[in-house]
Amino acid sequence: MFLILATAFLDILGIGILIPVLPDIITHFGVSEAWNPYSQGIYSIGMFLGGLVFGRLSDKYGRKNLLSVTTSFNLLGYIILWLSLSSGIISANLGFLFVVFLIARFVSGLGGAGLGVAQAYISDVSTSATKTKNMGMIGAAFGLAFLIGPAIGGLLSHWGIEYVILGCIVAITANLILILTVLKEPIKHEVEMHADHVPFYFSRPMIILFILSFGGTLAFSAVQSGSTQYYTDVFGFSGDQRGYTLSLVGLIAIIYQGGLIRFVRNAFSEIQMIQIAIALMSLSLYLFAVNRITYLIFPIIALFPIAMGTFQPAINALIADKAGKEVGKVMGYNTSVISIASIIGPFFVGTLYTMSYSLPFYISAGIAFILFIVAMIGLKK
Repeated sequence: MFLILATAFLDILGIGILIPVLPDIITHFGVSEAWNPYSQGIYSIGMFLGGLVFGRLSDKYGRKNLLSVTTSFNLLGYIILWLSLSSGIISANLGFLFVVFLIARFVSGLGGAGLGVAQAYISDVSTSATKTKNMGMIGAAFGLAFLIGPAIGGLLSHWGIEYVILGCIVAITANLILILTVLKEPIKHEVEMHADHVPFYFSRPMIILFILSFGGTLAFSAVQSGSTQYYTDVFGFSGDQRGYTLSLVGLIAIIYQGGLIRFVRNAFSEIQMIQIAIALMSLSLYLFAVNRITYLIFPIIALFPIAMGTFQPAINALIADKAGKEVGKVMGYNTSVISIASIIGPFFVGTLYTMSYSLPFYISAGIAFILFIVAMIGLKK
């Protein structure tokens, strides 16, 4: 269990290192920071395509083998990104290099589909009683990466953007070595590869879960792709301050998903956890949109990792339980569902943000409220 959590940590550490300086990387190519959400959308397109393929293949060829493949794609993406920023290595106009940057984000997105494989691995080594807690642990690993990563990225940015990307490359290289040399294959799933005509995937409970997974990601995309620039435009935060704010969110995620989530699971069922989390998501997004007092940002953003830290482990555990032996395939599909929302979300946020800084957060709060109604009506104990 520790090794797959370490793998998840190193994988997301690269993203954590990169996120605080993404707006600076984009302006380096002479384009507006408004392209930041769109670049994240390109990443999500890669993740969507990878999710359709890699989770299913992991059922047949093994979790370890496919984690090696996805991590290799991730590493290749960061290497291409580093080359696009290294004018001493490649001499070309900024427009061409920006296209190379977008290609790099797409390739890393393909590697990001390893999330579904990692979740399938977690499901393989978990019982029904421990599945939600263990899904929460992978969330805690993500939180730790977002605690450490932005701080590393902010520090490395003082020497130059290229050093930030080198930090990402080191993290992903270490992850690939860990997977190839130490990580063991869990119980192998021998699943017949057949056309997707099985009615199970279109059953009412699974459709409801996929809708909630999609909608929750879409609503939360306002925070993921819009909050970094929002901190600067509304509250005047510097790059370092943005990084520290992301680290605070990561710290809360670690504490909550690494320890407190088990007490929540003991008190509530997965269905109740999903319903409570979506309600909290709607409330926190609304408060974030209306607030203009700097010191109130911090208690408000503390609600974000609690809401998502409750929602994601619970819904992932429910989906994995219903998947049976095809857990890799179904978790891969869920990764693709999430990716579709992550593709739409940044474009949706970027467009609304140009109209009003707060508009994406108001709309997202409304989406979460609708999801709450769907969860109350559609999920049955």
